[in-house]
Amino acid sequence: MRTNLLLGALAALIAGNAQAAPSAAEVAQGGNLFSITCSSSFCHGEAGVGAKGPSLRNRNFPPDFVRSTVINGRSGTPMPSFKDSVSPAELEMIVAYVMSLSPNNHATDTGGVAPAPAAPAAPLSAKAQAGQAIFFDLSRPGACAACHSYKEQGGPIGPDLTGIAKRMPRDIYQAMVKPTVPNADYTMVSVATPDGQTATGLLKTKTDAAVQIYDLSSAPPVLRSFYGAKVGPAPATPPYTHDLTGLSKDDLAALITFLKSAEPMSKDVTPQDLAQPQGQP
Repeated sequence: MRTNLLLGALAALIAGNAQAAPSAAEVAQGGNLFSITCSSSFCHGEAGVGAKGPSLRNRNFPPDFVRSTVINGRSGTPMPSFKDSVSPAELEMIVAYVMSLSPNNHATDTGGVAPAPAAPAAPLSAKAQAGQAIFFDLSRPGACAACHSYKEQGGPIGPDLTGIAKRMPRDIYQAMVKPTVPNADYTMVSVATPDGQTATGLLKTKTDAAVQIYDLSSAPPVLRSFYGAKVGPAPATPPYTHDLTGLSKDDLAALITFLKSAEPMSKDVTPQDLAQPQGQP
């Protein structure tokens, strides 16, 4: 009898703590809150497609990770804490909306039990820290993080640069000073709307109803949406270049040291490491 009572009490407790699936109305309200607080070009972009902050679409975040990030922010990134800005009900609506952006995500809450922490990354050397500061310095006109991300932090326009850590320092340097022509994933287009608006930018998405482009004429680039627009090839544009104004060889060596920091046992890069072998241009 006592066992049955304990089991019944436990079942009631679990049922009481279980989170009900959010309704469509709650998800929609969460979308409105997200649009107000999180969707600017400095944050996660319209509908979470990504802007300065990373894209939130088709991710594998568990709900409690999203909840904790909204409440506490993320140290070392522009993501602030919203614990004093949203009510508990609004928080759950925002979490529901963010989860709705990843319909194939089946991650669940951990029930209040923190997952095992990942092994801590090796601390950055002083030179890598200097390079990190250069990478994320958004006050520079040619700020790396305005377009590129590193370990999913930064801009969504160009490719994430974490994977280049295995490349030789001189090859990374050459890619900075002599970037290759963008491939088909980075297509410049011109846009013309029925009311006479025109714009040129880097194509993000295109559907029958709307087109999104990154307007590279502003610093940092802005994600713009056009509805009912005609899309065509962009007029001839000069070859793409990285704006390295004000960066010395020592600065670039520090920046490359940071970009290579994802590689185990990486070493500080010197300006001498950036030189091409004799006989090569």
